[in-house]
Amino acid sequence: MPKKARLSGIKAFRTYTINEAAEVSGVSPRTISNWVKGGLSVLDDERPVLIRGDDLRDYIKSQRSERSRKTRLDTFYCVRCKAQRAAAAAMADCDLKHGRARLTALCESCGTVVSKPVAEAKITELGRTLDLRIERHV
Repeated sequence: MPKKARLSGIKAFRTYTINEAAEVSGVSPRTISNWVKGGLSVLDDERPVLIRGDDLRDYIKSQRSERSRKTRLDTFYCVRCKAQRAAAAAMADCDLKHGRARLTALCESCGTVVSKPVAEAKITELGRTLDLRIERHV
């Protein structure tokens, strides 16, 4: 099973049983049941439990937005600190591979390795605030 639920196969105006919702979203039936207990709305208390497609989509999107952490361009999200942190000593490594850039640094507070993807066009802007070591991979 994928870690991330799929939205692409969910039809907005269709109702799904727990097993059908699990199949179309790519998660387990147990996950759908947990979502129902956690606030995913169902049509009524009758059996089998029916879930509207648009409610399922909205629930998955809201779960994703709650997990999302926005950071400034020159900061990272540290999983250990559970906060936005700057790079230690304002130093970071930048790996460029196939047109994509990934920044890697150490958290200024706890020393944990933190990383994030950035747009290749933003590297020059980042160079003004961070001491970057750029490595290109072909």
